[in-house]
Amino acid sequence: MNKYTRELTTLVAAPAAIWIIGWANRYVFDAAVALIATLALYEFLVLGERKGYRIPKTLCIAVMLFIIAAFILEPISVEMGVFVTLLVLPASYVFTSHELDEALPSSAIAVMATLYVGMLGGSLIRLRQDFPQEGAHLVFFLLLVVWLGDAGAYYVGKNFGNRRLSPRISPKKSVEGLIGGVFASTVAAIVIHYTFFPKFPLIHAAIAGAVLALAGVVGDLAESMWKRSAAVKDSGTLIPGHGGFLDRFDSIFYTTPLLYVYWVLIQNGFTTLRIMSA
Repeated sequence: MNKYTRELTTLVAAPAAIWIIGWANRYVFDAAVALIATLALYEFLVLGERKGYRIPKTLCIAVMLFIIAAFILEPISVEMGVFVTLLVLPASYVFTSHELDEALPSSAIAVMATLYVGMLGGSLIRLRQDFPQEGAHLVFFLLLVVWLGDAGAYYVGKNFGNRRLSPRISPKKSVEGLIGGVFASTVAAIVIHYTFFPKFPLIHAAIAGAVLALAGVVGDLAESMWKRSAAVKDSGTLIPGHGGFLDRFDSIFYTTPLLYVYWVLIQNGFTTLRIMSA
């Protein structure tokens, strides 16, 4: 594979992403998130299958899309999406011929993966839709801060990394890379404030940049932990140079609720934690 594949893929995908986030109809954005979530969940469930467990992938994806729909359609509550997950997926194992000694781990993987991708992917939709004036800016802020932080961590760690951050889970991640990633994210957040998002107060933009960088590393390590458990390097190969959709969006899914909460706190003077309420 060309050593610049990672960068070329970004250059090709970036214009489409910018249009979908900033200018496309809201339902185009919703459909894009639903597609990304579907592919990410499929890759997640395949990790479970690689461990030798039988997972009802089609049913899990259908339930996950119901959760996504609950974030979009007012008549469906998100709580209903959670209830459907907790009721339908375990029940599917009751009426199949799975080995009983596999029932607990396989059903747990199915439920956890479906809720993980569905709830966090749905949060990305609400981040854009719940704030009519700032939603697109918040999504741009999230993607740029997290992905530029990831790029900073990658290049700093590659060239200067010596101390391993979590050798048990991800031997290539380094403390130096983490520092580089936090610095890159913070600088990106400050630049965003001064360029196209002045409504994000400078001090809060800087804080959010650092927090999202740190949280993004945790989300990435969590996915690395699951991949290592399944003895695979990447969750998929659909994005050249970046692995799979779960590889590319694990940090985004993990950090979306944090940015949502932080923005709600800023908007309400840090007096409420009521988020994503009807």
